[in-house]
Amino acid sequence: MSQWWSAMGPLGWPLALCSLLALALILERLSVFLRLQPLSTAAGRAAVSACRTCEREHCKGRARGWRYGLALLLKHSALPAVQREELLGCWLLEERQRLNRQLRLLQLIGMLAPMLGLLGTVLGMLEMFANIAGQNSPVTPALLADGLWQALYTTVWGLLIAIPALAAGQGFALWAERYLEGVQALLNRCQLALDGLELELTGSPLATQWVLP
Repeated sequence: MSQWWSAMGPLGWPLALCSLLALALILERLSVFLRLQPLSTAAGRAAVSACRTCEREHCKGRARGWRYGLALLLKHSALPAVQREELLGCWLLEERQRLNRQLRLLQLIGMLAPMLGLLGTVLGMLEMFANIAGQNSPVTPALLADGLWQALYTTVWGLLIAIPALAAGQGFALWAERYLEGVQALLNRCQLALDGLELELTGSPLATQWVLP
């Protein structure tokens, strides 16, 4: 382990900091996304039914995720449709910001880590050529291979940090977008149910068809 650490040279500490920060961000975001309320077809039907009859008891208690948006809609069901849409739009914006929080930082680490690794490689190669220039003995392939191995070591570690960070950042962004699309579609159906027009679920939270009241 000490040999690996010494091979990374002065860029070892920045790369270690990037790896720890990326791991902490991935675990924190994972805990947030795993607590999201699932959007099942049965739950969607129950939500639309609650809006059809204005059953405020449906969301009593401490609601989270899309259930909080439903509770907000039922609480202000007496407002005009335009005001309800503005209210839900503000809540969806806050929810989007909550889910996308820290993702840009995670993607920044994914872009910064390979740059730090490349910088370490360049510094290592400069040191290698400086040592070769100071030798009077012939330069052997083994000497070059040993120097290049150490120089390329930081690039490998930079890529090992960057790939999971970028994959997690993009994956969480797609997860958030998919979830918010489902929430928005469900709340739109609930809005219509309050006004007497419904969109009936046909198998998934995003699959809908028009049904006259």
